[in-house]
Amino acid sequence: MFKDFITNASLLVTSFFIIGQLFKDYRLRPSSSWKMRAAAGVCFGLQGILLMIYSVRLNESVIVDLRHIPIVVAAMQGGPVSAVFSAAVIMSGRIGLFGPSYTSVLPSILIMLIGITCGALAGNKGISMRRFLLLNTVAMIYVSVAVAMQFGLNGLQGQVASVLAYHWVISTTVGLLSTYTFLSIVRAHESTKKLQQSEARYKRLITASPDATLVLSQDLIVFINEKGVRLLRAAARKELLGRPIYDFFHPDNRNTSWTRCQDIRSGKTQPELIEQKLVCLDDTEIIVELSVSPTVYKGNAALLVTLRDITGRKTTERQLQEALSLLQKLSDLDGLTGIANRRKLDEHLAKAWSGCAANRSPLSVIMFDVDHFKAYNDSHGHLGGDEVLRTIALTANAVLLQKSHFIARYGGEEFACILTEVGAEEAYEWAEAIRMAVERLALPFKPSDANVYVTVSLGLASLVPDASTPPEQLIDLADKALYQAKAEGRNRTVCYGSTDEAAG
Repeated sequence: MFKDFITNASLLVTSFFIIGQLFKDYRLRPSSSWKMRAAAGVCFGLQGILLMIYSVRLNESVIVDLRHIPIVVAAMQGGPVSAVFSAAVIMSGRIGLFGPSYTSVLPSILIMLIGITCGALAGNKGISMRRFLLLNTVAMIYVSVAVAMQFGLNGLQGQVASVLAYHWVISTTVGLLSTYTFLSIVRAHESTKKLQQSEARYKRLITASPDATLVLSQDLIVFINEKGVRLLRAAARKELLGRPIYDFFHPDNRNTSWTRCQDIRSGKTQPELIEQKLVCLDDTEIIVELSVSPTVYKGNAALLVTLRDITGRKTTERQLQEALSLLQKLSDLDGLTGIANRRKLDEHLAKAWSGCAANRSPLSVIMFDVDHFKAYNDSHGHLGGDEVLRTIALTANAVLLQKSHFIARYGGEEFACILTEVGAEEAYEWAEAIRMAVERLALPFKPSDANVYVTVSLGLASLVPDASTPPEQLIDLADKALYQAKAEGRNRTVCYGSTDEAAG
C-alpha cells in the first residue's frame, strides 16, 4: 500500500508540472475567463482520473487515492468553475472506469460535493499553502466518510481507523509537497513572463529612445537601436551585432574604457557619465557622452550602454572657450599699444607684492613716460603720437621679455614696469636698457627747442614689501623718482632716494 501511495505522489507532482507547462503562457487565476478556468478544470480532472487508475486497492471493492488533491488545487487556482469541472471529469471517469454501481456512484457524489464545497470556500483568493491545508481538511472529511461507509459495507470496521490515519498523513504530506511544487512552477512562469514583458517593454523604450542605446553581453553588441546604427555610421544593424564594443573606442583611451566597464559590471564603480572618443565604421571620430549600467537581457547579465553624440557641443564649447580666452586677453591689453593695461597692472602688482612679501624678496617698479609728448602731438598730430607710443611700448616690452618682466601702459604717455625679485641696482640697469633702446630708435622730433629725437625719462623704486602696507606705495615712490628725472632735464633714470642718474 505504501508503494502505491508513493506512485500516486509521483504521478501527482509530475502531472502538476505538465499542467503548469500547459498554462505557462496564461496566467490562470479565479478572475480568468470562464473558458480558461473550465479548461484548467478539465486538466485537473484528467489528473484525478490518472490517480484513480493507479489507486490503492484495499480489497476487491474498496480503493483509496489522492484524487481530491487536484480538485483542491483547481479550486484555489481557478475558483468554483475549475473545481466543479475537475470534479465532474473525475466523477465521469469513476463511473466510466468501474461502471454504475453503489461503490462507484457514492464516491462520485462525494467528489462532486468536494468540488462544490472547495470551490465555494476557495473563492477568488488564489493559491497558498495555508489555504490548501484548509481545503484539504474539508476534502478529507468527505473522503473519510466515503471510506468509512465502504469499509462498513464490507465488514472491515476494524481497519477504518488505521487506513484513515494513514490516508490523512499521506494526503497532507503529499498534498503540501505537490502544491508547493505547483505553486513554484506557477510563480516561476509568472516571473518569466513578467521578465519577458519587462524586456519587451524595455526594448520598445530603447528602440524609441532619442539616444543611441545598445546592450552588451560578454562585451559583444547583442542589441542596438536605430539611433545607434546611425551614430556608428553602419548601413544596417547586422554590421554591428556580435562585434566587441571596444572596436569603436579610440586607441588613446581603449584600455581605460575597458577597465571602467569591467569595474561597473563587477560593482566596483557606480554608473556615471563618461566622455569618450569613438571611431565609427567610416573612420569618423566623434565624442560621445557615455553611460554604462548593469542590466539583464534575455535572462543573462548584461550592460546597458547609452551614447549621446556631443561632438558639436564640444566643438562649440571649445570655440566659446577660445573666444572667452581671447576676450579675457583683450580685456587685459591696452587697445592702442597692445601691452597690458592699467587693470592688468594693478592685478599683477598685487600678486607680485604678496609673493615677495611672503618670500622677503625685493620688488622694483619702473615708471617712465615720453619726454615733451604734448609738444610732439602738437607738431606731429595725434596719429603720429599714437604711433610713437606703440613703438616705444613694443621696444620696452622686447627689452623686459628677456627676463619675463612685466610692462603695462599706466595712462596717457606713461608706462609702468614690475620687476619681481629684483633690487634697486639691477632695476636701474633695466631702466637704462629701456632708455637707451628708445634712444637708439632715433624717432625724429620736428625741430624745436626741446629734442631732436624722441626720448623717455624713468624713475624707479625698490623695496622688500610688507604685507600690511598697500602695493600702491611702490608706484607712488617710482612716480616721485620719475618727477625728479623730468625736473633734472629728462632723458635720464632716477632711483628714488638716490641722486644716481644717467643722461644721454
